[in-house]
Amino acid sequence: MRRCRYPPVPLRVRGRTLYTSAIDTVKISDAPAGRHTLAPDEVSARQRERLLRAMGSCVSTQGYTETTIADIVRIARTSRSVFYKHFADKEQCFLETYRQMTEIRIRASLEAAAHVPEWQAKLDVGIATYFRWMAEHPEVALTTVVEVHAAGRRALEARSRALQEWMRTIEGVAVLARRAGVRVEPGEASYAAIIVTAEAYVHEYALQGRLDRVVEKAPGVQALARSLFQADAVSSA
Repeated sequence: MRRCRYPPVPLRVRGRTLYTSAIDTVKISDAPAGRHTLAPDEVSARQRERLLRAMGSCVSTQGYTETTIADIVRIARTSRSVFYKHFADKEQCFLETYRQMTEIRIRASLEAAAHVPEWQAKLDVGIATYFRWMAEHPEVALTTVVEVHAAGRRALEARSRALQEWMRTIEGVAVLARRAGVRVEPGEASYAAIIVTAEAYVHEYALQGRLDRVVEKAPGVQALARSLFQADAVSSA
């Protein structure tokens, strides 16, 4: 039996199991064993969802390199033939898992920011939500921030696209600031500085098995973001 590659990470979301709490938009419910009356398409969709969740579970506990298709199908309670029906190989399964995880994580910050009116508050809330969400979903943090670096070139390309998407959300805050009459133009370097700093803290805490405490880094990143926006407003003035 493999030993867990990472230190134990306490889950702070009561009543949720590893990874099933992470991909909230995947409407998962285990397909019943034995005879059932589900349509073939629904059975196939549920099998695919279980495989994606199993990938996240395996990668977050033992690492991408050590995860095998045998591990994934065992956790998903399916077969190799079902796996290959949905994915060409382990890499493709990981890429889809990564895509869904990052999409949900970005959406969580956007939805939280949508509930506050001022652009400064949106910046603070978006950052705070990122750290809190990662603390509550350690399997997502380990998979998308740590293990993505071990999953090959295509995974790194996927990470680059995800970071660009995240940068666009911060650029959107700058647009709102200008609409409010504040002349800010932080630019790509400022957006990247905010994002890379936040991700670096999550990476560090994930490796140390302290993801439940990574929220303590949110105020520092919020201050960094405000200073970059403020410095640009001063220079523009």
